[in-house]
Amino acid sequence: MENNPEPSVDSFLFNDENELSPSSLIKLNLYLNTTDRNLKPYQIDYNILLLSYQAWSGRSLEEFCEKQTLSYFLFNPQNDSAEAREAMYMDIREFLMGN
Repeated sequence: MENNPEPSVDSFLFNDENELSPSSLIKLNLYLNTTDRNLKPYQIDYNILLLSYQAWSGRSLEEFCEKQTLSYFLFNPQNDSAEAREAMYMDIREFLMGN
């Protein structure tokens, strides 16, 4: 039996060989569960996010979240990491789904 997790959906955490770093989940949880917005490697303006989502005519919510995440870190490469991208993607998706 293989112990390596297989990604069920696309994730920024898995590398090209579908390997997951053991510390990635710890870092992801720290980013997602912090209450101090200044400790997150990204900032989301939820008003602009809603306006962008309403004006966007793409195929799916997941595609929108991925494009927003990648765009943010293209303009902010100093904060970029797989864990930061995954956390931002999850925050955007959760907000837009209303959870």
